[in-house]
This record gives sequence, C-alpha cells and structure tokens, in this order.
Amino acid sequence: MEQIEDVRNEEMVEKIAAYHCITEPVTADQLFNSGGVVTLGGEVPAERSVSGGFLGVGGREDGGVTLNGSKVVNTFEFDDGDKTCIVHEMDGLISPTILWRYADQLRIPGST
Repeated sequence: MEQIEDVRNEEMVEKIAAYHCITEPVTADQLFNSGGVVTLGGEVPAERSVSGGFLGVGGREDGGVTLNGSKVVNTFEFDDGDKTCIVHEMDGLISPTILWRYADQLRIPGST
C-alpha cells in the first residue's frame, strides 16, 4: 500500500480507481448473473464465488460473486429520487495483473 500512497504513482492510482467505477447502477444479482462488467478502466471478469475446498479444488459455490478475484462483501444502495447509486464493498482491489507489472517498473531506486 505504501507504493499506492506515494504521490509519484498518481497515474497508477488513477488507473486502479478507474477499474472500480461503473457508469450505471449494477446490483449484486446482476453481477452474479453476468460474465463480467465494463468499468471506466476496462472489462472486469465476474465469477461466482467458491468456499471450502483445498488449494482451489473441491469448493462449492456460496451464492456470492467475485470481480477479478475480489469478493463482494456487502452492497449499499443510495437513492435520491431520480438517481440511484450502488456501492459494492469488496475484500480487495480490482485491477488487472498488467497494472501491477507496470507498478513494479515504476519503483524508484532507494524506495521501499
């Protein structure tokens, strides 16, 4: 997280944030039944979450949904009359692996 908080990586943070924004309200049920969602940063795969098992084998669907491996923990809906905003609380960051490779290239010598 220190790398994300570093002001020298603002462009990286903007790219990660774009993967967390959808231009229209999408409910958890819609995410559950979709194969993915288009965010401001690009397409993010949606899958049904699995619990149990050992090393990814033998688990069972638990009725939840994951976006790029991060599980939807809670959903909040805000309505002000003519507009609806839905916020999904996740247990991790949603970003493609390529962004983290890009972040590794941005490391400045002598920084942590």
